[in-house]
Amino acid sequence: MNEMIPARRQTKLLASVLVFSLLELFAMSGHPQSAEAILQKSRDTYAQMRSYADTGDVLVEYGTSSQDKHSFSTAFNRSPRGFRLEFNKQAGDRYVIWADPDAFHTWWKTTSQKTDYPNPNNTPAISMSGPTTVGVAEKIPTLLYGKAFESAMLKINAPVLQGSEQVGGHTCDRISGQAFDLYAATGHKTNFRKVTVWIDADSFAVRKMVEEFDTSPGQRNRITTTFEPRSNPTLDTASFAFAPPAS
Repeated sequence: MNEMIPARRQTKLLASVLVFSLLELFAMSGHPQSAEAILQKSRDTYAQMRSYADTGDVLVEYGTSSQDKHSFSTAFNRSPRGFRLEFNKQAGDRYVIWADPDAFHTWWKTTSQKTDYPNPNNTPAISMSGPTTVGVAEKIPTLLYGKAFESAMLKINAPVLQGSEQVGGHTCDRISGQAFDLYAATGHKTNFRKVTVWIDADSFAVRKMVEEFDTSPGQRNRITTTFEPRSNPTLDTASFAFAPPAS
């Protein structure tokens, strides 16, 4: 019995060394280890991107079983400035935001109206397009232009890291919290909702976001937005060009 004691101690010592080494390797990897640190890393990543592109879907669930599914695509270049967000509704409507070095522009199929937003007052092209695009315009674009919008998409109160999950074959950090809209002029908060976001553990790009609004029992009010992002792709000028169709 006495001869086995050193062996047991040695086993415990080796186990402790292994655990310490694994923790040290994880820390050295540079991966943030808290919800807010991951959110900040994602904000910084988008703010530093030279270019970006994605495709995605928006699933809107409401009532007891109703749902609509829409699609979108984004192309972005920081310098020279190029931007295009195209949103296509399930019923056939279409909304486009695009930009050149001089201005942002919007066009809506329903009204056949083109609106120009010359520099420097160009942010309303994005901030006022949220309702028409089921919130898509206020998501990734607010990260790419983080200084203008203070990274609005990832403004999550009391964020909690809930572990990792696979989204489209990619390992993601899952973070939940609360979000709301704020009227800058009055400070009034509205549109409270639970938010869960999945951030790619390797690229720190957002791959999925679920927003859940309060409803009466038996009712649903949930928006799920999924992204297939590409960081710093090479994009040609055709990616940003748009000519509104004739009325």
